[in-house]
Amino acid sequence: MKNYIVLALSFLIFSCASLPKYSFGEGEIPGQTFSIESFTNVASLINPNLAIFIQNSLQEKFANESNLKFIQGTGDAVFKGVITRYSITPVQGTGDETVALNRLTIDIKATYLNSVNDSQNFEEIISYADDFESTKDFSSIEEELMKSISKKIIDEIYQKTMSEW
Repeated sequence: MKNYIVLALSFLIFSCASLPKYSFGEGEIPGQTFSIESFTNVASLINPNLAIFIQNSLQEKFANESNLKFIQGTGDAVFKGVITRYSITPVQGTGDETVALNRLTIDIKATYLNSVNDSQNFEEIISYADDFESTKDFSSIEEELMKSISKKIIDEIYQKTMSEW
């Protein structure tokens, strides 16, 4: 019986030793605070709720899923953005010259500034889109589409920032 216990413990130890090991990168958000500057909207088509929605959602994401505290002013990590595109384009036509699907696309030029390690700073265009049936009234589904696309953008900003941890 004793041999079985030793054998089982040995198997367990060697099995755990062969598991993949995960480690965090060398980068990190310095300090303990973050701030978000007002997002501006320069898109040719403007949704008046989009900038505020993205700012609030980004703040909520970092406040709830990181150990950083939001502050007014300038934090240890600073986020800003410019909405450069908010457009509806046809995606899929039918055989009789009508459009079956349209696409709402949102592009944001996102900027992240790290107050201690500027090698982690980034500024890039993040773009996502969702398709919708052309038979649907856009005004009745616009908010749902905007929230869905914004969530993808915010998740990407979060991943780009926190992947350095």
